[in-house]
Amino acid sequence: MKHTIALLFAFFLTRLPDAAACVGCRQPGSGGPDEPQTVTAGIALSWGVVGMLAVVGLIISGLTYYIANTCRNLDRANKVP
Repeated sequence: MKHTIALLFAFFLTRLPDAAACVGCRQPGSGGPDEPQTVTAGIALSWGVVGMLAVVGLIISGLTYYIANTCRNLDRANKVP
């Protein structure tokens, strides 16, 4: 189980550069050099989305662990000796 989690973690870390903002978000606006914050906003937007997805993943993982642990405890409690 620990190896699976480590492999998934490594996989998602290698895919992290793919989570950058799309080309449209990274392109500066047509305002010329007065608009350098557009590139930074595109990168911040992509990291914000990654952060929100991480929170959802943590919530789902926590609920899955809780359900599995509860089922395991109920099975132990209901075993006939």
